[in-house]
Amino acid sequence: MSRRHRLTALAASIGVGLILATAGATAASAHDTLENTDPAQGSTVKSLSSVALTFSADPLGTDGATIIQVIGPDKKYYETACPDLNGPVVASPVALGGAGTYEVLWRVVSSDGHPISGSYTFAYAPDGTATPAAAGSAKPVCGPAASATTEAPAAASGADTGLWIGLGIGAVVLIGVGAGAWALARGRKS
Repeated sequence: MSRRHRLTALAASIGVGLILATAGATAASAHDTLENTDPAQGSTVKSLSSVALTFSADPLGTDGATIIQVIGPDKKYYETACPDLNGPVVASPVALGGAGTYEVLWRVVSSDGHPISGSYTFAYAPDGTATPAAAGSAKPVCGPAASATTEAPAAASGADTGLWIGLGIGAVVLIGVGAGAWALARGRKS
């Protein structure tokens, strides 16, 4: 086999390896995504009766794994019931306290079986005609205190780990395909 043909075979092998590496990394990080929040990140609301999160696919309704916690400026919890799953929408009723910035902590089990979590904030500025301020609770209605916060780094690092595993598998495949092409080229030369 000529040098030109060997280089062509090696380039084709590298291309196939790169495609496989990319496919592995994409599959490893294919968790559902949060597509919409109500209230929206950074928005200001005058009244609010529930927090709703819409995902790219239907989260799994695993017992105790679905959490929405709404923490007020006084560090109390303002969700009034455990979240309800309705297709891709996860919602929890709330009764807010005083004006200020509220943080929504959430965790669900993605349709692929992996937990995902995150948080966002919104501002509450009642106009005076809203319902009276709720007292809030020292403990969340569902799940351990601030569980979504403690899970967020783990879920993110799990996705990162999957990405690195996918890239590692792709690199091994790339090396194997390249070595096979090289051996084939060497064998034909002999």
